[in-house]
Amino acid sequence: MGIFDVSLPPVVAYVMLAASIAALARDAMHTQWKQIDRLGAFSAWCFSVIVLPLLWRMDVRIGNEIDLHLLGMPLFVLMFGRPLATVGLSLAVIAHTALQGGLWSNLGLNLLVLAVFPAWCGDAVMRATRRFLPHHIFIYLLGNGFFGTMAMLAATDVVTIAAHQIWVAPVAADTIAYMLLLAWGESFLTGFLLTIFTVYRPEWVLTFDDDVYLRGK
Repeated sequence: MGIFDVSLPPVVAYVMLAASIAALARDAMHTQWKQIDRLGAFSAWCFSVIVLPLLWRMDVRIGNEIDLHLLGMPLFVLMFGRPLATVGLSLAVIAHTALQGGLWSNLGLNLLVLAVFPAWCGDAVMRATRRFLPHHIFIYLLGNGFFGTMAMLAATDVVTIAAHQIWVAPVAADTIAYMLLLAWGESFLTGFLLTIFTVYRPEWVLTFDDDVYLRGK
């Protein structure tokens, strides 16, 4: 979904790299590594970082240098929150660039599109869900796991299409339909997995708060 094979203009590449480093550094400083290790979530976080580059390699090219594949980013964000997701997704993007033989000059843009933006978008969705919707476990699972995932994926798709349209080649109209169709399926999968983890491995779902969604209900 990123731009790995076509060189970006040097100025754009440097600006994107600086922006991605700034965002990554900000979230890295707010990451509570000792807490996730104590809760038993660190192994799940490491496993997710390893699996994502492998998942992204199972793609289908539909023309104009766009590769469609499951993203996995919404589940990462919903489980670990924005700071951990930003760091983990960034490591996954770096690993994917190395495995695919992508252009390192494009790393900044790919970090913004595939790591920073999805993490911040997911954080905004979860904040909105908690603020404007009733505090109920089904609201958390459906509002974030399905509808929130759909919003994250659609927003990421729009940003990706815009980047390709500007710096690679015009994007065919049916590309949007393919992306939304794949996003619909991934939303169901993400909601299902979030439900399973919340019920059976709640220590892995750091964004779920028992005091908000369970106690007193």
